[in-house]
Amino acid sequence: MANKRPPLSSKRQQYAEQRKSGFFVGKPLSYPAGPMHRYGFALARLIDPMLREYEHELSAVFREYGPGLQAQDASLASQARIALNRLQQKFARMFRKAAPNIVSRIFGRVDKASAASLGQSLKELSGGLTLQTDIMPAALAEAVTARTAENVALIKSIPQAFHEQIAGAVMRSIQPGANGLADVTEALRKYGGITQARADFIARDQVSKLTSVMNAERSKALGIRKFRWLHSGGGAEPRKLHLKLSGQVFSYDDLPVIDERTKERGLPGQLPNCRCRAVPLVEF
Repeated sequence: MANKRPPLSSKRQQYAEQRKSGFFVGKPLSYPAGPMHRYGFALARLIDPMLREYEHELSAVFREYGPGLQAQDASLASQARIALNRLQQKFARMFRKAAPNIVSRIFGRVDKASAASLGQSLKELSGGLTLQTDIMPAALAEAVTARTAENVALIKSIPQAFHEQIAGAVMRSIQPGANGLADVTEALRKYGGITQARADFIARDQVSKLTSVMNAERSKALGIRKFRWLHSGGGAEPRKLHLKLSGQVFSYDDLPVIDERTKERGLPGQLPNCRCRAVPLVEF
């Protein structure tokens, strides 16, 4: 009776499977949840006092005219504009001053998380070798500089967008047939929620985008030219194109089309709310 071949160890089996596929395969690269939460929290710390002060100042203006308010009173409109201008200037200054520090701090955390995730992935790929992944190639430095400017601009746009929405609501609230302070209070609640939701989106979207770029540029600098697209498997309405891309192998020098409408090419995680991941590959 012929001797049976002993079962392969998990490591040897993994190696054999990789040999068969033609690639050494790393772990899927992840997006750091910590920096996303910290980014959102930092923006909330700016937004919360802004919402409270807008409500306090505008309520004081309207209450000065009492319950018998004539909605079209020109004096009320003038006082409301004065209050709005003061609030706009104050919070534009506050967000402008805070934005560079927030971005610098969060990007530093993303940098460390990206290097750690790539390091773990390449350790798996190389069979235990520890590689230096905290490098900053020129292309990545340029990308970080561009992302920094973009994020500072996004943060500075938050109070401006909110102000424009509230200013419009205040002026409408003092027109004939409007409800004055009741309309303003409702608008503050509505646009405050929209502003916070937008801030949360900025935090998720920008950390994902930056992480994808960092992983790609560092991989290329280390000689890793290819990756496998891995769909997240989540989302109520997954992008059909990204489902098709999942499992396919691409080159960092020839990225796939990621948006059928615009024909944009790019990386996993590049589009808004995309949670797809890249799996580093090295060919035999």
